[in-house]
Amino acid sequence: MVDSTDMTTPVTRGELREELAQLEQRLEQNLEQKLDQKLAHFATKAELEIWGGALAARFTELSAELARHAQAIHEAATRQIAALDDKYTDLPKRVTRLEGRVFSRRR
Repeated sequence: MVDSTDMTTPVTRGELREELAQLEQRLEQNLEQKLDQKLAHFATKAELEIWGGALAARFTELSAELARHAQAIHEAATRQIAALDDKYTDLPKRVTRLEGRVFSRRR
């Protein structure tokens, strides 16, 4: 067996290739572990689809609620405008009567 700490001992190409292959394998494993650790912080595609579906359902719910509020506001505004309009429903008759008096005097 060759002492791996002795740097003066020559090595064969086969030994060198074996060492390089082991080094490459260790590096790949290390890189995979680091990548897995970094990717662990991100959501998976399945999780994103679940969250996206939940968000879409919530948007639909909020949209329906907003539509109900908009309808309620519209109805309230319509009632308020109708109350204002009621004051002036007889206005055309009053103006006609007034015009009749004012313009008949001039003639």
